[in-house]
Amino acid sequence: MDFSTNQWHGYVGGSTPYGLWVDGPLHPWRDANGTPTFITAHSEGYRYNVVYDWHNGQTWTNWNAGRQWNSPRDTYEGHYANRHWIMSPFARGSLVVALTHHEFYQSSVTIGGVAGFNSNAYGFNTRWVNTIGYVRSINDGQAWTIPQPGDYGQNHHNVRCVLIPEPWSNQSLNTLYGFLHPSNIVQEGNYYYAFVEVRNLPGNTTLLDNGFAMIRTSNLDASVGWQFYNNSNQWEMVNHQYYQGNLAPQQPKIFFKVAGYNPYTMYDQNGRMAQTVRYHVPTQKWVLFGYTGLEANGFCYCVSDTLANPQFEVNGRRMVSLAGGGTMNEYHNNHFTGVFDPNSQDQNYQTILGNSAVVITADEGVRYKIGTIQIT
Repeated sequence: MDFSTNQWHGYVGGSTPYGLWVDGPLHPWRDANGTPTFITAHSEGYRYNVVYDWHNGQTWTNWNAGRQWNSPRDTYEGHYANRHWIMSPFARGSLVVALTHHEFYQSSVTIGGVAGFNSNAYGFNTRWVNTIGYVRSINDGQAWTIPQPGDYGQNHHNVRCVLIPEPWSNQSLNTLYGFLHPSNIVQEGNYYYAFVEVRNLPGNTTLLDNGFAMIRTSNLDASVGWQFYNNSNQWEMVNHQYYQGNLAPQQPKIFFKVAGYNPYTMYDQNGRMAQTVRYHVPTQKWVLFGYTGLEANGFCYCVSDTLANPQFEVNGRRMVSLAGGGTMNEYHNNHFTGVFDPNSQDQNYQTILGNSAVVITADEGVRYKIGTIQIT
């Protein structure tokens, strides 16, 4: 599916991407009528129905011919309401909740009347803080709302976050850090789980610790009450009065951690290993698909029997063979990869039922590429 000639794909100010862009993994759900659907991951989101064929992008149709999500564009850091990418929709009937990738730039500009873009005043993509936000829709993803102070008994702007990043002023380092790119959400037992990329600043250096973290909640209808898996291999409740990561007392465990990561000179190390998680029914294992910058082609996976007591590191990272004709290029653009089984009857495609699955990669910000993997 190529959006480059679509009427909603465009720029503001002549060169700044705005509108229909492909900037995240594709995670589908079925709407209340059972129609396969998804929303494009960008600060402006467009919902598409796939009525006929996942392998033929020409059959994908934009729901109601327009935009279904537009970020609030508040440039105050502590409001966490600037640019949100909807990346992790999870549906129950017509109610859809989602985790977001949120970006705040310590130096921002207004372009073409739209606020909140990175000005690059201090160098390319520096002074850039990321966190995981929360949005919900009561009408199948036709419209979305973001939490406000006072919601869920929390009278502060942190209520918009599931994980709160360290304020930029604490260390004032010129780099890009925080929590990024949430995976899809899945349910195991009484909990809902997701994975997030971590770029952690251990202190006094612009080099980061890179890998992924795990979060979960028993109440998907609120941004508060989420837990993270910590370095003691225990689940710990997020403290919404403070922040997590970097120099904070609360430290999510970084799985497959690589220290000394420089995001300006290196591909992501293991941060995007956690793009998609599905339950493979034949082997009764959770399979986590993503990207590692440490091995050729990058497309990788790891497995665990359970999410409550994750064994991904113990079982190790394995590479997906591209012997079937794939090339590294297809997994290169920001390493955004969605994997699912179109035959799964679950509303959120949680299961892979057999020995094959669809792979959809985001390519050059303008199109999705579709293929199939065989699971042996």
